Amino acid sequence: MLNKYRNIPVNTLSDHCGLCNPSIQPEGLTLDSPASTLMIDFTQTAATTASDSISVNDALELMLANRKRALIIIGHNGELSGVITAMDLMGRKPMLYANEAGIMRSDVLVKNIMLPKHKLKAISRKNIEKSCLGDVMQTFMALNEQHILVIEGEAEDMNVCGLFSASDFKRALGITIETPLVAHTFFDLERVINEHKEVM
Repeated sequence: MLNKYRNIPVNTLSDHCGLCNPSIQPEGLTLDSPASTLMIDFTQTAATTASDSISVNDALELMLANRKRALIIIGHNGELSGVITAMDLMGRKPMLYANEAGIMRSDVLVKNIMLPKHKLKAISRKNIEKSCLGDVMQTFMALNEQHILVIEGEAEDMNVCGLFSASDFKRALGITIETPLVAHTFFDLERVINEHKEVM
């Protein structure tokens, strides 16, 4: 049965063999480049997700491990529940909720402080196809956000299909889109995680 198949030649790894990582190719990108060039397309790359029932500390750990500044949150029914960002986790939200609920910060769950689905703003993929990176940057500044969702379809057929991250603009174009209390480096994330471990 296997006679029609052949062995594929194999190689040994060289001493200089490294690891390929998906990356944005910044060469030649300008604010006039198509908006889609910096969109993280969830139909091509799976979104980094987390359950709404994990703790804020676990969410920070997940961000650090995946080098992400935002997580798509999934509810117990497996459906999109909301979004949480590094700014949410590192800002005052967790402690404010902990004080109001009379619990420790380590007991605060993602669902307690995330931005729920009904409050999320997004750009239609159809509009992305007609836009440039400068348009996206202008939208970032208008919304005062570090992440913008992209959707396709309408009403019951609507799905989140992508994401823009301000950090990609900085990496690809050298443009920093500032908003208050932004975690600029993963060192900041790690520092916050370690600080909260000490007080748990």
